[in-house]
Amino acid sequence: MSSANRVRLIVAAAAVAAAGIVVGVVYATRQDPPQPRAQCPRTAKPLIVPGAPTEHVDQVRAAFARRARERAHTLELLAQRAPDDPVVQFNYATALFCAGYTADADQAYRTAKRAGRDTLYEIQADVILHPQFFKGGYPPFQSSSTDPLLVRGAILQRQGHQHSAERAFARAARLHPGSDEAQVAAAVARFDMDDLSASFSRLGPLVRRFPRSQSVRFHLGLLLAWTGQGDRAVTQFRLARSLGPKTSLGKQAATLLGGLVTHGTNSTPR
Repeated sequence: MSSANRVRLIVAAAAVAAAGIVVGVVYATRQDPPQPRAQCPRTAKPLIVPGAPTEHVDQVRAAFARRARERAHTLELLAQRAPDDPVVQFNYATALFCAGYTADADQAYRTAKRAGRDTLYEIQADVILHPQFFKGGYPPFQSSSTDPLLVRGAILQRQGHQHSAERAFARAARLHPGSDEAQVAAAVARFDMDDLSASFSRLGPLVRRFPRSQSVRFHLGLLLAWTGQGDRAVTQFRLARSLGPKTSLGKQAATLLGGLVTHGTNSTPR
């Protein structure tokens, strides 16, 4: 297994541990000897996000009451019957990983990301699949604006509804083309670890369009730090701080800047 895949497994282990599962990193796959062995205790719990669109919570919970290999097999059958259910697909991927089927788990998390569109399952699957980036989800749009669309978008984003937030922010950007915050929000909400250009291609040009915007500089720094580009993030956070050290964004920039300097520019936001 490549070093990149080993790192991915470490991050996946951290993610399922957060859901109450204690796992170890294994290097066996379903195809390669030695045969996989269970890594999760029988008391392992599935990740159930309140309000997620599913009719299979009880079946998922019942599957996790089984031994690791049986759990994976049970959820495989359920995943085939419910291909669009994010709860089933994500927990099936986790069951595969815990049972030692690491290569299959990787593909299953990709399926979970698609099935979990506009839910926290999409975001969590994306994080597991991209261990080189920040592990805390997606970068949030930060603003003290009272604009109803920006406020609604920020709430939706915190709830894990990234695409719904994107639509609210995009509408705000259309209605207020001269607002730097509306344009920044629309760019940040397009963040996707599989396609970084979706956000950066929109956010980068705003530097020229709004050269004195603290929001542009702060969020550009945030996305750079989020994706492991610490050296460039430091530059943007310093510029954001200089544009208003006593504002909310200025103080946040100073805090993040301090973290990057203390822990090294190759670190991600803490």
